[in-house]
Amino acid sequence: MTINRRQFSAAAGLLSLSPMLRAQEAYPARPITLVVPFSAGSVVDQQTRVIARVLSTRLGQPFVIDNKVGVSGSIGAEFVSRAAPDGYTLLVGTQGTQGTNSALYKTIRYDPVKDFVAIHGLSGNANVLVVSPHLGIGTVAELVAYARKNPGKLNFGSGGNGTSGHLCLELLQNRTGTRFTHVPYKASSAALVDLISGNVDAMFDFVQTSAPHIRNGKIRALAVTRGQRMPMLPDVPTMAEAGYPGIEALSWGGLFAPAKTPEAIVKRLSAEVTETLRSPEIKSSLDAVGSFIIDMPHPEFQAYVAREAAKWTEVLRTAGVSLE
Repeated sequence: MTINRRQFSAAAGLLSLSPMLRAQEAYPARPITLVVPFSAGSVVDQQTRVIARVLSTRLGQPFVIDNKVGVSGSIGAEFVSRAAPDGYTLLVGTQGTQGTNSALYKTIRYDPVKDFVAIHGLSGNANVLVVSPHLGIGTVAELVAYARKNPGKLNFGSGGNGTSGHLCLELLQNRTGTRFTHVPYKASSAALVDLISGNVDAMFDFVQTSAPHIRNGKIRALAVTRGQRMPMLPDVPTMAEAGYPGIEALSWGGLFAPAKTPEAIVKRLSAEVTETLRSPEIKSSLDAVGSFIIDMPHPEFQAYVAREAAKWTEVLRTAGVSLE
């Protein structure tokens, strides 16, 4: 039997691809490095280790946690963006690394959308808009109306420039045409103390830290930044229910791989994460810190990340907010 040159070339091409195809079929064949771009012991790190433990059992390979810290998570994200797209180096990306850092920092050397495949959502946290009771304000509409009549008069605390509370403030101002005086603290806990004492007028804070003070009447909750109500604060409306659907903001985390990672690997990982997130161990771990599961598979998660990056780039550049 004889074959022509075209048939020979096609056969040779298939032979050259066969090791790659076998590697994908056998995936994972060795331990997987999971880069956490925040310090060991941080909330992101703790949650990741629980998820990785369950996921490794399903995949039959260990996950090696590698904490690469710096520039609000961007050091770790850049490292993964340059890794081989073979499924063996993954990133736990966040709203910061994939949504806001490229707009906040001038030195970011990766594209949060083009340089990654968003495999699957993992978890999220929401903020609650809280005000000092001395203001006599009980709704978001009342706060907006007062701010419009008195631009810059109300002091708005946060845990610092570029933090979740600050970003929510910029989004609020962008969507409502209001202007507050931003008072950045070294930590959101310090801002919360001053809110309770009446030294600042309002702030966005994580639901889990503000909830006890809301219940005892020391501060007043106006709305949460999630698209649905939070179990810790079932009587507090969402921003959409309060009349402001464009002000939704989560601190989220998800699993990412370098761009050009084979689709078969991405689909396998996304399917396994879906099953992992159904584990009672995962739910109890997230509930303990006031977080919630974001079971958002690829490509839904890919589209979500692209929208987040576009939204925060527009908000931050319009506000002229940048960090060194």
